[in-house]
Amino acid sequence: MRIELLPSSVPPSDHQFLTSFLVNDVMAIDAGSLGLVDLDRQRRVRHVFVTHEHLDHVATLPIFLENVYDPGPESVEVLGSAAALDFLHADIFNGRVWPDFLELSRPDDAFLSTSVLEPFVAVERGGVAVTPVPVSHGIETLGLVLDDGRSAVAFPSDTGPTEALWKHLAGVPNLRAVFLEVTFPNALATLADASGHLCPASFAAEVRKAGRDVRWIVVHRKPRYATEIAREIAGLGLPGVELVKPGHVYEL
Repeated sequence: MRIELLPSSVPPSDHQFLTSFLVNDVMAIDAGSLGLVDLDRQRRVRHVFVTHEHLDHVATLPIFLENVYDPGPESVEVLGSAAALDFLHADIFNGRVWPDFLELSRPDDAFLSTSVLEPFVAVERGGVAVTPVPVSHGIETLGLVLDDGRSAVAFPSDTGPTEALWKHLAGVPNLRAVFLEVTFPNALATLADASGHLCPASFAAEVRKAGRDVRWIVVHRKPRYATEIAREIAGLGLPGVELVKPGHVYEL
């Protein structure tokens, strides 16, 4: 699998303000920055998985859908929980924040199509099996486990300490990497816990729960705390842990 965290800051900064992962150039996990990349790259994306409705994960979805729209029956598919799709319709595509692309879509002329994701029910898109797994965030959030038959990669999305994901991954023998968040430094552990996020100490606890020898790729560092978090992560001395590089293509 080819995986890239799309940049959301101006180089040489590696700050992550928004979340969008591009998978094999045809599938995206979240749309925080998806609508800001080169138009040719946007046009290749056919499926967008929305893990939850927080703004840094959906901010440019309306712009992306407008950018790639071509009159006709073919359209991008947006997949998410029923709650996330309801939110997109009621609070974004509502004719006020943005035109109601759902209401405007017709079988012969569609802006998008939608599909509901159910926990632990895999769907196949672009030759990759995608299994949604609930995680522990402030709102209903689905982590995603991608498996192309050769390797599996987990995207827990935003999460605090969780259980179901690690139990599920215990049955995935070809797991190669986990893109796991660390949002706040240890000094803000109380805030991390209250908001459904991880700090370095709780990140280490999640790694121990998994008990797997895989690549642990740290994502979602709040930019103002990025340096402090990096220092605390390094101090853990955990094997296989690295900080994500926005714009870098991971071959997994």
